[in-house]
Amino acid sequence: MNYGSVDDLRLNSRDGADSAALNEKNIEGEIIASQGDDEGVSPAIVFPEGGTKAWLCVVGAFCTQFCSFGWVNTFGIFQDYYLRNQLYGYSPTTVSWIASLQSSIMFMGCLIVGRLFDSYGPRYLLIIGTVLEVGGIMATSASTTYAEILVFQGIIAPMGAACVFNVAVGCTSSWFKQKRARALGIMSVGSSVGGIIYPFLLRKLASETSFGWMMRSCGFLILGLLVIANLTITSNVTPRGHWMPLYPKEIYQQFKDINFTLIAISFSLGFVGFTLPFTYIVSNALYHHVDEGLATYLVSILNASSIFGRVIPAILADKIGQYNMNAIGISFAGLSTIAVWIPARAAGAHVAYVILYGFFSGTFVALTPVCTAKISNIEDIGMRVGLMFACLSLTNLAGVPIGGAILGDGTQLSRWMGMMAFAGAFLVLGGIVCWIARIKLVGFSLKAVC
Repeated sequence: MNYGSVDDLRLNSRDGADSAALNEKNIEGEIIASQGDDEGVSPAIVFPEGGTKAWLCVVGAFCTQFCSFGWVNTFGIFQDYYLRNQLYGYSPTTVSWIASLQSSIMFMGCLIVGRLFDSYGPRYLLIIGTVLEVGGIMATSASTTYAEILVFQGIIAPMGAACVFNVAVGCTSSWFKQKRARALGIMSVGSSVGGIIYPFLLRKLASETSFGWMMRSCGFLILGLLVIANLTITSNVTPRGHWMPLYPKEIYQQFKDINFTLIAISFSLGFVGFTLPFTYIVSNALYHHVDEGLATYLVSILNASSIFGRVIPAILADKIGQYNMNAIGISFAGLSTIAVWIPARAAGAHVAYVILYGFFSGTFVALTPVCTAKISNIEDIGMRVGLMFACLSLTNLAGVPIGGAILGDGTQLSRWMGMMAFAGAFLVLGGIVCWIARIKLVGFSLKAVC
């Protein structure tokens, strides 16, 4: 397979033999890259690194993250709400399947969406995504049974989120190269802002109105933001204009690239444990008799901290390397889970944990698509990012139910500690493999930017 990177990678000689040529030069502040592909040399891609269209795209992408990841990351609020109301009597493990399906469907859908994006561009995908996500949330507002909530909130809405999320990553990446980590970091802040606002909004609406109007209010908010996204998101790359079938052989070819395989393993391991703190932090705080008002806002505090974890490391990543920053983020997300969350009993300890975890997990999420784009042809970013998130969907789908099975009915401290250790261990494993991937690219030099 010919391999062309859109970033400057210092590959060793045996890697270089397998890589397609990448020639870059600066022309009046713009980056022009010509990349090799299986059908010859593609037209030069100009990365403006800014301008009205580029930054409007970032604004729209910010809105999509608010509506996709931001919505999914607040399920800890719904987990506790459902166990007390509509789904009273169900086990935490059973209810957690809704959360697991939400994120897994969103990630798995990115594989097909990515290929559609490479083939036809962003416009129709944004419209379809808006209809599916808003429609799923509105249908959830009228749901009363576990099956209905599972289908509409756990499957239909995240299918729409997959469309808008993947399009946002692909379009934003097409406008930036040298500032890509910064642009994608700003984009990903949208999910953190959503994770702050949704819990406040949901808690306020839950106390003043019905479940139906609580969900419909969130649906109208998401509709408004996705209208903005539809009006502002554009791509800097001309789509192929025809459907490119996604054959199993082509997927297999991607994994013959050892650099892609290593980060896929790294991120997949990390995502086994990634969602568990978002899902169970509120319930765990209540188990330890933390004030209910504070416990409910722990998800908001986590997401507020995540803003800094997405922006600051993303800016630094453009200078010291995306792999370097992401390996640090995954590793410390796991270490903080083991060292801080497991022994946490008092309210202050829980607050300290969500601040730490929010920061380092934010780094992990923000730089996952950046690291994927770093080792991918610009014309294949949609498919490669989609394939990456499809891999994450499988491990994420398993992570929350396994964590829930370890937790059981949530009445035993030893089971709580086991679930936390499970989450932390897989995050640390993901960090270790990310360091290995970084070493594979640039060696053991601590000064190498990668």
